Amino acid sequence: MRLLGRMPLCGALQISLSLSSSLLNEAKNEKYKDLRALLQLLSNLCSKDLVDFSSDNSDVPATDISQVVYFGLHIISPLISLDLLKYPKLCRDYFSLLSHLLEVYPETVAKLNHEAFAQVLRTLDFGLHHQDTEVVDMCLKALKSLASYHLKEIGSGKIGLGSQVITRKDASDSEAVQEGILSGFLKSLLQLLLFEDYSPDLVGNAADALFPLILCDQGLYQKLATELIERQENPIFKSRIVNALHSLTSANQLSSVLDRINSQRFRKNLHNFLIEVRGFLRTV
Repeated sequence: MRLLGRMPLCGALQISLSLSSSLLNEAKNEKYKDLRALLQLLSNLCSKDLVDFSSDNSDVPATDISQVVYFGLHIISPLISLDLLKYPKLCRDYFSLLSHLLEVYPETVAKLNHEAFAQVLRTLDFGLHHQDTEVVDMCLKALKSLASYHLKEIGSGKIGLGSQVITRKDASDSEAVQEGILSGFLKSLLQLLLFEDYSPDLVGNAADALFPLILCDQGLYQKLATELIERQENPIFKSRIVNALHSLTSANQLSSVLDRINSQRFRKNLHNFLIEVRGFLRTV
């Protein structure tokens, strides 16, 4: 913790967004190296790969790893710009950290201040549409963990990510409307799966992320499904969409319980769904 506290004060970590272009152009820059080192350090903490060199003295209080990671994430968030994420190695290090962090300490992200949390969401959205399949895969795993955490929390009567709710203006720009914190990812992931190019190897992890996202906001999912159906002018295609959407959330005895069995069932359902509709949706 003391090490992380000193790092922002060191010249090597005085990284501002205005320096992003120089960091991209100078891969050997010391500031870039130290940022990567910090990302890797936090990833190792999350994945429990870091060897414990602490003293055996029982009088020394143990360090709460989740608090160290939380502190480190607050340091990193303002330093990571979308321009920096265009550099492949740093990009992979960053999303590796998010993937590990959300798997092991999802509650840590929920406690971030609004600015840091919003930056995490922006980078996840960026990574979801990245050309690097490995980056997309890590983002899907991160989204699965984030949505699963939120679903579990609200299922037990807790707030989950509710404190991070987004407020926006309605179409008339006159009334504030609250939007689910994960709503954008449900829309974005469906758009990706139905209309964009991606590796077939990603479908399994995409299903694992999509299932809890649907369960978190079933009202929005129904709205998006209805919009997709109504856009189809061809009655044959419209009928196929209706049947495929029904099967996606009901075939193979799928229920609304997020567990391993239902996740496996949803994987099969999504695979069949994409085979049925993706081809003609991309041509109409």
